[in-house]
Amino acid sequence: MKKVVALFLCFFLLVGFTIVPGSGVEASSSSVQHVFSPKSYTHYGGTTYAVKKFTYPKTVKVRLSNGRYAYRSVKWSKVSFQKDDLNRTQRLVGTVHGTSKKAVWSVRIKNYPVRITTPVIRSVGKKQIPSMPKLLTAHFANGQRSTYKLTWGPRSTNTIGTKYVSYRASGLNVAFSGKVKLNVRDVMLTQPVFTILTNNEQIQAVGKIHYPEKGIRHYLIAENRETKKQYKKNIYPNRDGSYKVASLPLKPASYNVYVQSGVKRTSPVVVTLKDGQVPDDTEADIRKLLKGLLLNIDVTNPLLQDIVFPQIDGVTFSIGSNNDALSSSGKVTRGTKDELVTFTIQAKRGEITESITYTNILIPKRSQTDEEELDLWLNSIQIDNPLTKNIDLPTYPGVVFSIDSSNPAVVSSSGVVTRGDQDVYVNLTVRATKGSVTRTKSFPNILVPKKDASAESLIDDYLNRLVISSPVTTNITLPPLSGATVTLTSSNQAVVSNSGVVTRGTTDQSVSLVVTVTKDGVTKTKIFLGLLVPKKEGGAEGAVDDYLAALSITSPLTANIVLPPFTGGTATLSSSNQAVVSNSGVVTRGTTDQTVSITVNATKDGVTKSRTFSNLLVPKDDALLTAELDAALNAINLGNLINLSTNISLPSASNGINVSWSSNQPGVISNTGVIQQDPTESKLFILTASVTKSGLTRTKTFNGSVAANVQLVLGDDVTKIKSIFGTLYPVFDLSLPTSLNGSPLTWTSSNPALMTSAGDVRETDIVSPFTLSVENASTNQIINMSTQDVDTGLLGGLLDTLGTIVNPVVNALGGNSQNATLPSQYGGLLGIGAKSITNWESSHPDLVTIQGYNVTIKRDQQDHLVVLQAKYQGINQPIPIIVKLSKQ
Repeated sequence: MKKVVALFLCFFLLVGFTIVPGSGVEASSSSVQHVFSPKSYTHYGGTTYAVKKFTYPKTVKVRLSNGRYAYRSVKWSKVSFQKDDLNRTQRLVGTVHGTSKKAVWSVRIKNYPVRITTPVIRSVGKKQIPSMPKLLTAHFANGQRSTYKLTWGPRSTNTIGTKYVSYRASGLNVAFSGKVKLNVRDVMLTQPVFTILTNNEQIQAVGKIHYPEKGIRHYLIAENRETKKQYKKNIYPNRDGSYKVASLPLKPASYNVYVQSGVKRTSPVVVTLKDGQVPDDTEADIRKLLKGLLLNIDVTNPLLQDIVFPQIDGVTFSIGSNNDALSSSGKVTRGTKDELVTFTIQAKRGEITESITYTNILIPKRSQTDEEELDLWLNSIQIDNPLTKNIDLPTYPGVVFSIDSSNPAVVSSSGVVTRGDQDVYVNLTVRATKGSVTRTKSFPNILVPKKDASAESLIDDYLNRLVISSPVTTNITLPPLSGATVTLTSSNQAVVSNSGVVTRGTTDQSVSLVVTVTKDGVTKTKIFLGLLVPKKEGGAEGAVDDYLAALSITSPLTANIVLPPFTGGTATLSSSNQAVVSNSGVVTRGTTDQTVSITVNATKDGVTKSRTFSNLLVPKDDALLTAELDAALNAINLGNLINLSTNISLPSASNGINVSWSSNQPGVISNTGVIQQDPTESKLFILTASVTKSGLTRTKTFNGSVAANVQLVLGDDVTKIKSIFGTLYPVFDLSLPTSLNGSPLTWTSSNPALMTSAGDVRETDIVSPFTLSVENASTNQIINMSTQDVDTGLLGGLLDTLGTIVNPVVNALGGNSQNATLPSQYGGLLGIGAKSITNWESSHPDLVTIQGYNVTIKRDQQDHLVVLQAKYQGINQPIPIIVKLSKQ
């Protein structure tokens, strides 16, 4: 019976006094003596990509007045994932069920990814191994980026079409996954450019093979049109698909030439090989040829297709680009974002080079569908209104462009514009087709004006009507265009000179010509490629042609002209200005540049021919002009340019000659003499004065330096303080520095009731923001401040001692020490236990480096305003001190 009663009593006590959340015992707030804080927590991964999401503790441990412990439910304030709160300790306050006491939880949110750059797989040919991206780029909340190793799922390229390949990547509490497109395309052949090599036995092909199928061979095929015999040469394309291959040596005959890959082939081109060798081209006056070739390279903005170079034997092209989106061979690679590219195209023949530069050319991001790709092409097409010249439609592998015109007699389907005697309005639709997909763009009410006399219109009409037919057997005379300069440039002046003289040799030869027309500042060109100049038939005419073709009178002319002897014939010289060059060849140079034309007449056995050398420059004598320009430069006096602290005046003229200025450091001193001082060090510069007269330019340099402005250090320091800490929450009085780098500092508080301008903090029970401004001779800076509510009941006796414990550190920074030790606790007076000080931080970690409680001090050439801040136990916000770090 006693055992039963004992068991009953034990059960009663267990039921009556065991504490569980929500029980009647915990209902009274007076029963809770202390609330325990959960263990501090650091969370990685953020929200979107985190494997383990951020969660709040559901309960906290409490100690009751009867000495027992229990767990109670808690509701927390919200944690912040904002950029400004990353990597900082956040103190979350929890409302505990059944008590007014609060729970505090320290949480630190680490930087985390907010988005990713989806990986892109380049299209490949059938059975080819795709190049899979190795890294995934993630963009973090604070603007930083990081990469993660990619793991790819299975993929197959055995069939043509669009596939989807899965990917995965992971890191510290983050995981990424998705699917991307893999396009497997059928082989695509560009129409190659065929040329005959100088040995006249081989045919060279230059082109591209896009998306070749693995295991399929590619051939250059030359088929004899008479015997039908085929001659094959293997093609081994480069990584970008381009190739340059020469056929096997072939006998003189007519051939159908094409490129074949698998069952696909290009359109055949008829090429005829004849007996004889083609002599090497001379290098004389090749520069005009190269310039003409560069002007005829098609570069659009936006740039949607590869840049194709003209094929001229002996001429090579290359591209120097600031962006990998455009390769040196002209290959355009469109990625996942738009790219602005600046590049230079260089043409070279022998040791002679010419170049042309394009800036800020847009290479748009890659389209995802055929519809988007066609729309992108169509959006790049612009048709002038009014329309005065032919429409050049773009070319791109696999895409066919055409024009639907309401009046084909005015604008044809290929874009040819025919202007009549009356203005005509037409409606045009540009049609782009790729496979079974067609997209259009309309251009309504396009005005095709009647013929006018504008420079561009006249040049276009002139070049459209200009014909140079092959074979070329007589001298070429270009028709004149009123008010315009028309020039001819030859790829081989031994065959056709730049004045149009044709020299037929003992073998058939090939030449390319560039016609350049300039009028009213407008310049355009037209190229005639691969013109045949057949071999000569001999006799006196041939001898005269050979003599004139061998002549060379180059510009500029600085010495007398002496004609070589003509065996069996006579040669005379005729000048357009005998005061400059006489008919006997005597050159007279004056004080200005002069232009003259020289005509050489050659006669033999009754056959007379002539050759004219036009626009020859007879330059002025530069000795006197050089002395005059140097005197103007020597008359310039800028005074002492060392350690400038104010702007200087640069003269715009000297001795009556205009002076132009340039600076090698525009960020230090501008071309007009305006200086920009650095806060910490002086900066060197070089100014260059240039004077020009009659085309001659001379220069002189002036060396100097701009002094440092130490008054600017204050602004840089306050900017760092605000960037690191944002708002400061002072509790004890601040000993504000009174000077910095020899300049007095003036401090002003926006609310002296909270803190005086001398740094004295007034005790208050409210949290209220205010500002503290600091001013020197050059700048006024504002620091955001705020009071904080400190429980003066328990800590009131300690507040007066907080400022004194940091005095050793303040003295160390203001003196010449290299190390200091920060306090780790405060209090301990009147029987109250010491409180901890943690998490010391510096506004200038490059100068004042904190590791735990040890400070390493590095000094430079200037004083600095520095803030140190730490968390004091029992006080909500970190407490700052403002101190001067003295210079070394």
